[in-house]
Amino acid sequence: MKLRLFAISMAILMLIAAGCSNSSNEGAEGQEGGDGSEETLSVKMAVQPWVGNGPFWIAEEMGIDEKHGINLETVSFEQDSDMNAAFASDKVDVANLATHTTIRMKANQDLDMKAIIFMDESLEADAILATEDIQSVNDLKGQRIAFEEGATSELLLQQALSEEGMTLEDVETVFMPAHQAGLSMISGDVKTAVTYAPYINEVLDKKKEEGVHLLYTGANSPGLISDIVVAKTSFFEENPEVKEKLRAVWDEALQYWRDNDEEGNEIVAKGSGISAGELPGILSGLKFYNSEEQAEKVSSGELKEAAETIQKLMLEGGSMDKEINVDEILDME
Repeated sequence: MKLRLFAISMAILMLIAAGCSNSSNEGAEGQEGGDGSEETLSVKMAVQPWVGNGPFWIAEEMGIDEKHGINLETVSFEQDSDMNAAFASDKVDVANLATHTTIRMKANQDLDMKAIIFMDESLEADAILATEDIQSVNDLKGQRIAFEEGATSELLLQQALSEEGMTLEDVETVFMPAHQAGLSMISGDVKTAVTYAPYINEVLDKKKEEGVHLLYTGANSPGLISDIVVAKTSFFEENPEVKEKLRAVWDEALQYWRDNDEEGNEIVAKGSGISAGELPGILSGLKFYNSEEQAEKVSSGELKEAAETIQKLMLEGGSMDKEINVDEILDME
C-alpha cells in the first residue's frame, strides 16, 4: 500500500514539474514575441493630415511596421502648435515636422533632438501665385500678398524676396490661413498669394485662363520646404535600435506605394482627408526620398545648405531667438 502511494505521489510531482516547465517556457516566448524574435516596440508618431506622411499610414495599414519590430501608432493633429506641444511634452515619441519647425524648436526651446529621415521636399506643392501682370519677383514690390504667418508660405516668400534683395518690408503683408489665401486670389481681393496644394490647384482650376500662374515654387529653392522625422535624443538613447527600424519601415512602405500606387493612394487619401482623385495633382509637386536617395542629398551638402538657408531666413524674420549648429540635429548619414 505504501509503495502504491509513493508511486502515485511521484507521478503527481512529475506532472507538476512538467507544468511549471511549460509555463516558464511560454512566458519567455511571450516576452520575446512568441517566436524567439525581439520584443515589438510601441512608437507613437505625431503627424498632420498631409500626404507627406503617406508611407507611415501605409505601414500601419499593411503591417509593415510590425514586420520590422515596431507597433506604430500615428496620432494626427490639425494645428502645428498642438503637434509641437505634444512632442515637446513627451505625449508622443516621434514627430514628423517641417524642417524649419525643427530648427526653430531647437533654437527657441532648446530641445535636444535628432532628425533621422528626410521624408520629402516640395517642388510645386508650395507656390507663390500671381496674376498675369506680375511676371517676376521684382514685380511684387509694394503688392498686397496673402499668406499664413509663420508657416511654410512665409518662408517661401522670404526666400523669393531675398534672392532679389528684398524683404517682407518691401511688400504689404495680408495674414490669413493658407486655404483663405487661395480663396482671396479667386475672389480677386489680392493679386498675389502664397499657399500649398491642394489650394494651389483650386486657384489654377478657376483662374488659370485669366492668367494666374505660378510665380515662384519650392523647386526654385530645393529643400527649403521639406519634412523630416525627429525624436528627442533621450528616446533614441533608450531605444538605440529604433532609428534603423523606422528607416526600414519608411523605405519599405515608400517602395510599396511606388509599386502599388492605386492601393497606396487610397490609404493615403484616407489619412490626409482628401479624395484619391486629388492625390496625383498634389504628388506631382512633391519628391519623396528613401534612405539611399537621402544619403546622396546629405553627402552632397545640399541638405545642410538648405537647413542653413532656412535658419538665415528665420533669424532675419525674427522667428528664431538664436543661431544653432544645424549639424547637431541632422542624423541622416
